[in-house]
Amino acid sequence: MADIKTQANKIFTSPVDCKRKLGRYFNTYLSENADEIADIESLADFLGCTRRELLTLEKDDVYGPFVSRAKNSIARIKKQMAMKGKIPAAVLSFDMKNNHDYSDKGDSSESETPVIVISGDALHWCD
Repeated sequence: MADIKTQANKIFTSPVDCKRKLGRYFNTYLSENADEIADIESLADFLGCTRRELLTLEKDDVYGPFVSRAKNSIARIKKQMAMKGKIPAAVLSFDMKNNHDYSDKGDSSESETPVIVISGDALHWCD
């Protein structure tokens, strides 16, 4: 976890600084840059880090909840845009899966798939 802490301290000096910077992104930067659409890459660039570094920060004990809420706000903005026809649904779907941990109902990893074990004498079941 030291890696996450080191990275977090490069981006934020304190929880107050984190809240201030995230607030500036949503309330000032996006307003002043009307052509800019809120997204993970835009937020990462604003904070002076990469997308990967920002997503890693979500695991930090101190800053993780703030980053998670920021990601949720970005997802909400994009979902509303898609519902109003301002971005294609396919773009929204791709973004939600890649940046916001969403998956289709049918998607699951093998570790999440239940294993069914049938015990008994299978030869007698065929009679």
